Amino acid sequence: MGDTPTPVDRRTVLTGLGAGAVGIAGCLGEDGSQEATIQDIEPGTSISVTGVWTEGEEEDFLAVVEHVEEETGLDITYEPRDTEAILTGTLMDYETGVATADVVVMPSPARIQSDAESGHLAPLSGTWDPEEFAPDPDQVAVDGEVYAAPFKMDLKPGFWYRPSFFDEHGLEEPGDYDEFLDLLDEIDGIEGVEAPLASGNGEGWPLSDVTEAFILRQDDGAQLQRDLIDGSASFTDDRVVSAFEEIQELLQGGYFSEVRDFGIQYEYFWGNETPLYFMGSWTPTFDAIEDPEDLDVFMLPGTEAMVAAENWFTVPQYSDEVDAARAAVEAMVSADGQQVWAERGGFIASNLGVPDDAYDVEIMRDLSELADEVELVPDLDDTVGDPFQSEFWASLTGLWAQPDQDVERTLEGLDGVLQESVQSMDEV
Repeated sequence: MGDTPTPVDRRTVLTGLGAGAVGIAGCLGEDGSQEATIQDIEPGTSISVTGVWTEGEEEDFLAVVEHVEEETGLDITYEPRDTEAILTGTLMDYETGVATADVVVMPSPARIQSDAESGHLAPLSGTWDPEEFAPDPDQVAVDGEVYAAPFKMDLKPGFWYRPSFFDEHGLEEPGDYDEFLDLLDEIDGIEGVEAPLASGNGEGWPLSDVTEAFILRQDDGAQLQRDLIDGSASFTDDRVVSAFEEIQELLQGGYFSEVRDFGIQYEYFWGNETPLYFMGSWTPTFDAIEDPEDLDVFMLPGTEAMVAAENWFTVPQYSDEVDAARAAVEAMVSADGQQVWAERGGFIASNLGVPDDAYDVEIMRDLSELADEVELVPDLDDTVGDPFQSEFWASLTGLWAQPDQDVERTLEGLDGVLQESVQSMDEV
């Protein structure tokens, strides 16, 4: 590995390409005047929110919604959608001048910048102070104006496992990659195990998370990830080839399970049929997780950094209740708003005002502390956006389906799409 990186805490997390600060001015109301205050909004005004949270996460977000309704007097409804529906559905709506919802949760900073550049989004600069948050506002800014507010910060720490399963079979967390391979062999020989590693899938994004971990474990992996995001590194870099070849070897060795919807895969994980599952910090909230205290996680050996990605609130310009939507966003991203979910588990706050003791579930406290101890890097495909993101997901789905393919040829194709996407992002 390269030199040990200087730890980057949540306040200085590298979540975008820019490093400067964006000046925060008051938001403008729909008539161009200073943003309306909550006192100016009629009590009982109804707004809608659409986002990616389902099952236990939906229940947790609805608790935040209830808090915000009490604080603001607004009437808020929530409609969950999967990531693909968010990315494609909103784009189709915006092109016809329709607001998918009054508040849209968007996981992709690249899409936020593109939507803002196209005039689809209302500015949100006045809803949050970057000095009080971990994320860098540059990644959701256009011409000095911020078009999104950060809420949930998802960490992608590594492989989740059940300590009870490890104790029963005398297993230990691996100290290096060779021990990781030995662990996979041990688990593979246990009766009832389908495969050591779970293969969660949506439209390709969970597979992208584990792939990025293998990129990060390469020499100077954190900087490699940043260089891929800004286009100064190629997807044909020897280190990226090595990452894909390592994954390919595990696939060919039968260490990854059948590909299933990532939510359903939690059931197989909890049943110890796929005992290791590379997933994010939302894991304790899923219905299949019967006891969050029987959860632990270890980073892929060789990694000294992890991905941190935010869920951003955006307000479509086409909403009939832009001011009310802004007020709701401000209340949701506040320290009090975020603490509601943090106390329920499965949540890492982007607002630095949420106290550490808000994390009732021990593993969430551990992850919050870990975020202050290791280097954090942006999510590769979320930051770059399309067309790279869609092609990346499709390529990984194809690799899991046909692991004997020529990965170098696959990476050559991905590199061309990466450079195209980076160029488009630079133009924005």
